[in-house]
Amino acid sequence: MSRNQERACADGYCIQVLIVNGEVQNHLSQKSFYIENIGKGGFRFLSDVIFELEDRVQVLLRFPDGTAKEVLGRICYADRMNANETAYGFSVIEGFYSIDAAATG
Repeated sequence: MSRNQERACADGYCIQVLIVNGEVQNHLSQKSFYIENIGKGGFRFLSDVIFELEDRVQVLLRFPDGTAKEVLGRICYADRMNANETAYGFSVIEGFYSIDAAATG
């Protein structure tokens, strides 16, 4: 599978998980998850929390400049990194964000 979308290093980007499959996640909303890379259609994040493929996830995406945007997406893949951490693919369903600052910085 090849990607035609531009992707950027995600230094300074993180997410907080707000809702999973319609259920508010108070315990996860206080935790930040590191984003490895980001593109217009989604991002890859690292987690010690288990998500299932096709989970619908509402996140608060935090940008390096301190701003934030709520984004709805789905878990589209999972790569087990080690016993305690998995990298997940997040595909945007609703919500728009720009990676212009990351692509140029």
